[in-house]
Amino acid sequence: MQVPAARAVPEPSATARPPRATATKVVRTVRGDISPSDLGPTDAHEHLFLVTPIQPGDEFSDVGRAIEEAGTLVAAGVKALVDWTPIGLGRDPEGLLRVSAATGLHVVAATGVHRDAHYPADDPLRAATAESLADRFVADLTGEGVRSGMVKAGASYHRLQAFEQKIFAAAAEAHHRTGAPICVHTEHGTMGLGIVERLSHLGVPATSVLLAHLDRNPDPVEHAETGATGAWLQLDGPGRTKYWPDSTVLQLIADLAEHGLAGQILLGGDTGRSSMMRAYGGGPGLDYLFARFKPRLERELGEELSRTIFVENPARAFAFEPLHAAASFSRS
Repeated sequence: MQVPAARAVPEPSATARPPRATATKVVRTVRGDISPSDLGPTDAHEHLFLVTPIQPGDEFSDVGRAIEEAGTLVAAGVKALVDWTPIGLGRDPEGLLRVSAATGLHVVAATGVHRDAHYPADDPLRAATAESLADRFVADLTGEGVRSGMVKAGASYHRLQAFEQKIFAAAAEAHHRTGAPICVHTEHGTMGLGIVERLSHLGVPATSVLLAHLDRNPDPVEHAETGATGAWLQLDGPGRTKYWPDSTVLQLIADLAEHGLAGQILLGGDTGRSSMMRAYGGGPGLDYLFARFKPRLERELGEELSRTIFVENPARAFAFEPLHAAASFSRS
């Protein structure tokens, strides 16, 4: 099919803070800041380590196996990977640094906190204030050692629980103090527009918000409404054949492009279980998105759209202008 050119991304809404004069945009990787133009073909949503109580027996935290699995991405032509594992769920910045050094991949790490269900009732994060969490996120983004390049948050199915609202407030403050993008888990692709509106109320422009798993709800009209705000629309369903065929994801991509949103689509593998990784004896493997799905996308929707999604869009979505990280918590 003939895919229309991407339309211009809207300006941030009037409720967002005005832009501040800052330095040149960068993508912050575990080995340091790079120019967005150097990022290259990118898997926009992955997990090289993940340990969570809601997936017993599917944990993965071995650095050697992560290096092995990430090597298959390199062989498939990938230059960069964004790891969405947040605080408290096996997050391992030093491990990500070892993977990056061993494979040559640009790796963007996450700080932040996932949705409510991942944390038991006695988890210390539940007692932390939004102010202290914002300080922790900012330290991860700007401090010494291995630095993160984005803030993770999460929403429940069709709602934001109190814990998640606190995380949204902390994530928004971290964004204001650093400029880093906020990457949000949507549960079954719900609440996309509501999430953007919530963060807009907290002063975060939609163009700094990335929404994951939207293809769990493959409704192009709903996502086009969300995309009209300027938010990033991230899909990660390829290879999940027990839920839907790859053709469903391809059709959603085509439909979103027809709505003029090609310039806001991101694709990731979201290989979030050990049983999905060949290094742990599972499948389809970390490289499925690039080795299998990307060639099909290019055959059916064209190489130009493929380059937009895998190269041009990540270079803009994960780029930010680093800001002075002074403490000034005042979000409502």
